[in-house]
Amino acid sequence: MAVERSRNGGRSVTEVTHYLTHKVWPDARRNRIPKATSETPLQATKERTGLIAGLGCDPALEPAAKNTGAFIPDDFQHEIATSYVVKDKGLVVLTSCSHRGVLNTVKQAQASTGVEKSHALIGGFHLVPPLSDDYVRQSVADIKTLNPDFVVAAHCTGERFYDMARAAMPGRIVQSNVGSRFSFGTLAA
Repeated sequence: MAVERSRNGGRSVTEVTHYLTHKVWPDARRNRIPKATSETPLQATKERTGLIAGLGCDPALEPAAKNTGAFIPDDFQHEIATSYVVKDKGLVVLTSCSHRGVLNTVKQAQASTGVEKSHALIGGFHLVPPLSDDYVRQSVADIKTLNPDFVVAAHCTGERFYDMARAAMPGRIVQSNVGSRFSFGTLAA
């Protein structure tokens, strides 16, 4: 992976370049992120399923138990991530905030693509307080078992993760900043 940092008139410029391919699944329900690891999905908010003024979740894609019209605990099952397969290198998983858990997200990407090798894990991992040091330490240990070539943690990951991950996976942790550019390889056949 090549990492470049650039400045333009004192302001950082972000450019992410990738030459990748991905599979689009027509059935959105198939690829929900299940709880497949020790991670606990966050449940700090409530949601109401359905379309309100044209915005929201399509009730046809939601389980009947969620289609009550009432506010229910948000299990973040609607959270998305994107995965790509880089030729001769493996899976690149781009998370959002990982409210369903970063490991749960990677496990779902592996199941969806059929690719086990993790080349890069990129995104927010949501490992900030009130999560404990023990929880963050376990997450680092679990990510290490994926044996990723690169871990590019972003916005909501937290400083404790960087310190613990750098100690556990030296040379694999990249702190993403505005102005970073990542290039992973060529299209998979």
